[in-house]
Amino acid sequence: MSHHNPPVTAMPVRAATFPDGPDSVLLNPDIPRARWRGERVHAGLRHRFVLTGLAGAALAPLTAVSCSGFAAVFFLGAGILALGMSLLAGWCSAAGMLTDHRHPADSPCRLDRVRGEFFFRSRDFTDLGTASYAVRTLIAGVDELHRSPARAWIDPAVPREVHRVVWQALCCLDRTRAARSLADELAADPDSAVGELAAAAREAVTVIDDALDDVVRHVHGCLVLTRAWEAKLRHSELTTRTDHTLAALPGDTEVQQLAQAAEALPQNVFAYVTAARDITGTGAFPWEQPTSAWSRLLRNLPRGRSRGRPSRRAQARRARSGEELS
Repeated sequence: MSHHNPPVTAMPVRAATFPDGPDSVLLNPDIPRARWRGERVHAGLRHRFVLTGLAGAALAPLTAVSCSGFAAVFFLGAGILALGMSLLAGWCSAAGMLTDHRHPADSPCRLDRVRGEFFFRSRDFTDLGTASYAVRTLIAGVDELHRSPARAWIDPAVPREVHRVVWQALCCLDRTRAARSLADELAADPDSAVGELAAAAREAVTVIDDALDDVVRHVHGCLVLTRAWEAKLRHSELTTRTDHTLAALPGDTEVQQLAQAAEALPQNVFAYVTAARDITGTGAFPWEQPTSAWSRLLRNLPRGRSRGRPSRRAQARRARSGEELS
């Protein structure tokens, strides 16, 4: 197995914003790049952007011909501002074509007009009961597979095939809407013959739901394998980093030499300090005095007193002072 560089392609799953909130969308794999580019250009050249830009561009020559002084400067600046704002708005609209769908309900964009033409939302299947959970699982699986580091180690055609299979599964599920509605309608009819038709319709829908569950299971198997390989890659990366980090540490000999060099420092300082003491005649250091001297020194140290309470020595002095006064 050899390592491949993954092709630079657009992610098939996008996080988009809709009037009812954020949602995940699965792009149609059958739409070529040229059409996506055309849709992006169309989104950037909306009528209001084009008209605003043309008005700003036409305002400059008209100002140069008919105005002068402050009015010319004002209208020229307004024209440049209108042109710049139209260009910026067009660029933002083209850049957010796939991710920003917060359009009014009466004026949807070209991508929102037909469900399943350009993408499927995970919320497109909320009315299908338990099948909606399978849809969310499949869309999340396609997204994880395309973002996985293991993708660089497998054939680039495999993630694309997973995307295509999941898209076809969602298309089949979307086509069951009429059959589900018919089955519910037939089930409500008390006629026995109609009941048989309802059972047949429900069975056909169940077959598709079972196939969808199989697709979910197989996609999950792909994710289990890629996650296992991701763990291997992570372990290999940590092993390499650990080896490099430990190799950069100082060796035992260097550390021992450093400790030995530090061990001699107190002895050298002691020699200089004691020599300075002898020269200046300042007397012995505390640690050179006998134990009895240390005890007297400790006894002479001030002891802690409780706040607001005199010490025993102060109480004794006060008692002697009282006896003398008496």
